[in-house]
Amino acid sequence: MQKLYSNQLGAALSKGLAPVYLVFGEEPLQKMEALDEIRATARARGFSERQSFVVEGQFDWSDCLNEFSSLSLFSDRKVIDIDIGVSKPTPATLDALKQIAGLLHPDLLLIVHASKNATEFAKQAWFKPLAEIGLQVQFYPLDDYQFMRWLKERAAQMGLKLQTDALQLLQHHAAGNLLAARQELEKLALTHYGQWLDAAFLQHYLADQSHFTVFQLVDSVLAGQGEEALHRLDRLLQQDTEEVIIAWQLQKEAMTLLQLQLAEKQGLPLTELYKKFNIWPKRQPLYQQALLRLSGNWLQFLLQELNAFDRGYKSGLLSHPAVALGHLVSLFINPLPKLYSLQNAQQQ
Repeated sequence: MQKLYSNQLGAALSKGLAPVYLVFGEEPLQKMEALDEIRATARARGFSERQSFVVEGQFDWSDCLNEFSSLSLFSDRKVIDIDIGVSKPTPATLDALKQIAGLLHPDLLLIVHASKNATEFAKQAWFKPLAEIGLQVQFYPLDDYQFMRWLKERAAQMGLKLQTDALQLLQHHAAGNLLAARQELEKLALTHYGQWLDAAFLQHYLADQSHFTVFQLVDSVLAGQGEEALHRLDRLLQQDTEEVIIAWQLQKEAMTLLQLQLAEKQGLPLTELYKKFNIWPKRQPLYQQALLRLSGNWLQFLLQELNAFDRGYKSGLLSHPAVALGHLVSLFINPLPKLYSLQNAQQQ
């Protein structure tokens, strides 16, 4: 069995096609681009027909298995593409997958993929026979260093010249989402091809986009910009951003602030915690502002309120989640007398 990382796939394909490709990983863009590259290479090598199957629910394997022996009307060679999904395979699926190795032939190329780690399938009986004759491509979420390297390489490929501070800003803006980063780079390449761009320009450019992100909301919350934070919250809700996603991000920031607060009380340097939480230097003043404004006791209260929001939302008892989110954002901006709380409202 040969295992490849994403940056090795192109070289492997240039040497020839394997009969089987097993493509696994939770990072969607890398997986999508790898599948596109395999399919394009197969088309160029004469595999002009492709049959795709998505395994979900009570999937009927008969049509899929029949494709391995059926003759093509339009091509002598074809690709069978099977997305085995993210759910636990049923006995019927495991049985069908075990049959596939015995149905392969030179005029057929098989791609099996899933948005999960390969280790979840490696011990299943069907996996080893296919892995022994094919190539396994595994994708992992990128760490900060890898993400920055990916940004630099992709920007260069698109003819963009981003200064280091602009790359750092885009890395924060994308928050680990390669697909979001690629979309921003594609838009920049259309209007600023070949131009040197710095963080000041990029910040203005991103602010001028027709939508806000949850991370822009977080920045205004940390800075204590009440009016701007509520404006961004309102825009996010107009964009149909799910309330629970906004609340989850606010909870994450409250927990980060509390841990920073505890470290300060213990006289510990915050440098290591900033690295741990991926808070890059230009954003550290935002957290320092919030720490000056919000005490440890207040952050504890804030987390209790966020937990109350989560309980109410999941139980369906929260009648006005948008109003509740406005309340939570306001609690980040300025500690006020506890005249109202979600916790008390749920007890009434």
